[in-house]
Amino acid sequence: MSKKSESKEAALVAAAGSGEWGTVLAGLLDAWRAAPHRELADRVVSVGAKVSGGQPLSGAWEAVASKPDAAVLSALLDTLLDKGSVKARPRLEALEGWPMDPRIDRWVADRYADPPFTSTGARPFWTRLAPLARRILDARAAESLVKARAGYDLAVAHEEFLAAHLDRISPQLDAVKDTALSADTRKMLTVIDAALRTEAEAAKPARSADSATLLAQVLAKPEDDEARAVLADVLLEAGHPRGELIALQLEAARRPLTPAEVKRERQLIKTARKELLGPLDGVLKPDCTFSRGFLSHAALKQGNSRALESAIEKTAGHPLWATVEHLEGEGDYDITTHEVMRSLRSLAHTDVGLEALAAMPQLEALVDGSASDEWLEFARAKDAFPRLRELDLQVYPRQAREFLTSPLVARLERLQVRMSLSGHDPSGAESSMSLLALVPKLKVPELTFRMVRHDGNDWSSGYHFVRDASGRLSVRVFTTSMNEPHEALVQGDVLRGLDQIARLEPASLVVAHQLRTGHRKAVEQRARKLGATLES
Repeated sequence: MSKKSESKEAALVAAAGSGEWGTVLAGLLDAWRAAPHRELADRVVSVGAKVSGGQPLSGAWEAVASKPDAAVLSALLDTLLDKGSVKARPRLEALEGWPMDPRIDRWVADRYADPPFTSTGARPFWTRLAPLARRILDARAAESLVKARAGYDLAVAHEEFLAAHLDRISPQLDAVKDTALSADTRKMLTVIDAALRTEAEAAKPARSADSATLLAQVLAKPEDDEARAVLADVLLEAGHPRGELIALQLEAARRPLTPAEVKRERQLIKTARKELLGPLDGVLKPDCTFSRGFLSHAALKQGNSRALESAIEKTAGHPLWATVEHLEGEGDYDITTHEVMRSLRSLAHTDVGLEALAAMPQLEALVDGSASDEWLEFARAKDAFPRLRELDLQVYPRQAREFLTSPLVARLERLQVRMSLSGHDPSGAESSMSLLALVPKLKVPELTFRMVRHDGNDWSSGYHFVRDASGRLSVRVFTTSMNEPHEALVQGDVLRGLDQIARLEPASLVVAHQLRTGHRKAVEQRARKLGATLES
């Protein structure tokens, strides 16, 4: 090793010892760019996270990214996707002008391993990501891309598209290898690791044992707000973001928060998400809800990669699931059926079977998008779904009448029934519309019928009934936006539905359609004749 190299490494060791982490980061990046090795890259990631400190960006993303600064890159990558795929495109282009950095390499590889956007409309995002993939120098990132490519199912459209991307750069990925790492460099990394550990230990609150015990108490009894308040005090003392979030959200239960407090609450959730969620962060979609400082409503990421399935499975039974009240998404079986889910009250699109769901003593709300003949059996059973009050499900039209008059429906407070109407045969539509005549006999305070003409896009018409204390009905008729052939079908459905609703003599009627010129006229004429209020 040259004296110059020894001097640089000695300088980095000294900087680490004095806590000059910005200097350490710059030195590690220089070393990695000169001779890329995954161990150098690992320290760049660790030190980069330390330098950013989980702090929010000092300005708009685009403004901060316009001047490459290694100290803010970790924060930029953490927030790059926060505005969706369209806003992310110019952000990816901005990163092309940055110096090589293993954090960018690994961020890019993670996107291919667990795609955040899979629709055909998001393909421009992937086109902008491809140049960053072509310049990868980190061996670990390259291996992640090769592994992701091997796991793609070419029968799935978006995976076939991504596979083609990676196939084009396959020779480049195969050529990415770790360079040699000298013994002196390894010693330098050992010193840096020790300094990181020392600072981490020093940063731990004196009452960390207290906070761990209090956290366990909260997770064992999530309904106890007093325990949360005590934990908040300890965490506030330690400077942990959950302490401030608990305090703010408990206060919100007593009074409306000021605009500044609301802004701070949002900022905490955004910037401290990883600290708040722990290992759950990697398997959840961005739109999470926190209540009284802990996760309460969440949706699992969806995808076909084995890596994602494995990551979800590994979180099953984690103590932080204990506060979750609503969970959405397939792949949840191991999570949902675990005893730690003591707060769970609501499920959507779950993998858990109907028999197990019907036996859950605390389940209050359920969305089930897969029609099943089993529903009639459970709807008739007196002991099934003992606490269920809200239900959204797909029902076969042939089952609908018997289901609607079942004991289960009589206990519900809110019900949405979706029925698929196939083809151009009006008899199926007429039969389904005749079910509207049952509404006066049903006891459900809030009831929605949805007649679906295209399941994949949810092209449909709907009839929303609300019953007041005296039993009088308010009705809202609506449609979704759709293409021309389906509009003609839905127009006929709405006209038939209005004929049925007119016989019910509702106290109020609103028609809120999204039909375009050519199909709207007949609907609006019929609505006006019935004295309806039009919304379009």
